[in-house]
Amino acid sequence: MQHNMTNFDIDKIVNYLKPLCGHLNELYNWNANLTALIPLQILTQEMVDELNSKSFYEKEITLKAILRPHLIDAHTNDTILFEKLTMWIIKEWGGIKAANEESTKLLLQEFLKNRVAKFDRIASISKVAAYMFPEECIIYDSRVAYSLNWILLSQNAGHKFFPIPEGRNSKMSAFNMDTLIRLKYVHKYVAPDKISLSNKKYISKIDGELYISKERAYQTLNFLIKEIAKRLWVGQKEKCDQLFFTEMLLFSIADREVFLDITKHFSEDPYTSHQRL
Repeated sequence: MQHNMTNFDIDKIVNYLKPLCGHLNELYNWNANLTALIPLQILTQEMVDELNSKSFYEKEITLKAILRPHLIDAHTNDTILFEKLTMWIIKEWGGIKAANEESTKLLLQEFLKNRVAKFDRIASISKVAAYMFPEECIIYDSRVAYSLNWILLSQNAGHKFFPIPEGRNSKMSAFNMDTLIRLKYVHKYVAPDKISLSNKKYISKIDGELYISKERAYQTLNFLIKEIAKRLWVGQKEKCDQLFFTEMLLFSIADREVFLDITKHFSEDPYTSHQRL
């Protein structure tokens, strides 16, 4: 599948992230409970204690390095362990407690076979993909898409946006990114007459001009993050190659730095701010 990177100004995206990337250690605040990995013989209690003594950032980087070889080996040699590990990643580490295990296992098998994931479960499947293939895949969740879309929108860094998976973050819900995108392109949504509005697909048809299709979104996102990482982490080979560093940055800034940026932008002049996007 080819990806049209002319839809994005990668330098503008990098320029937005550059002042933040040096603070990733402080910005990243996801803290997973690791005790369930002890009975799976991935970690010992001593290893858990040592990991918990680290910063959230260092804990996460170390955990990824420990867990990946176990995942790869189990995928080939131990189906039961592989399923337990992937469910731990999705439900415990990833916080998607309501994920249906049986359907998730089937979708994950499909992804591992042909690298295609259904968008309505992309937040789950991409978590495992990112752990297994850190040089090829990132986690596609609501925070990552929210941050990236705001950068594309506010910096005029792209004219195609990423569909955002459902999320539960109240700050992101309060300032709905899809609404902000549509406000910038509100001229596209002006109806020629009232009859046109009776078409149930009126909005989705116009959205199709602005958003990358759900079928292509994950592959396009992974490709874009690769290009961003090359320019964002110059001289830092591990961070250029391992895409999760860039993903962790986008994840971390969604409900703080990006939220502050949005509220500041619209508080300057709430009546004309959408025109200056």
